[in-house]
Amino acid sequence: MLAIDPERERISLGIKQMAKDPLSGFLAQHPKGSILVGTVREVDAKGAIIDLPGGMEGHLRASELGRERVEDARTVLKVGDSVEAKFTGVDRKTRVITLSVKAKEVHEEQEAMEAYRTDTSSGTSIGDLIKEQMSDREQH
Repeated sequence: MLAIDPERERISLGIKQMAKDPLSGFLAQHPKGSILVGTVREVDAKGAIIDLPGGMEGHLRASELGRERVEDARTVLKVGDSVEAKFTGVDRKTRVITLSVKAKEVHEEQEAMEAYRTDTSSGTSIGDLIKEQMSDREQH
């Protein structure tokens, strides 16, 4: 129900208000920080518009296309390309979802470093590895 006007004995209803908000549904399924895959719909020098799951639209600025400086997004992307990027924010007023390939790369690098630290934290040091190599050579 949109409004009640008792003087004129009228009630305003709206079908659109009955439908679920697609942005809310999208945010429930894809929290900020998640990695999204979409398709480039439009691209210009400043960035690209990406079609995302659920009929949503993402914006990917040229400066967020990677660690290397990109002056013109058209040199990296073309319409129809598949893009994997990190969901970095949303402007609820304009309903714009911001994406970043650069943030995705940084995130993946941090995960790899953490996995490496976990793998090497078994108590073996570089000195232990060198000592093992030296003893193997002496035995041969």
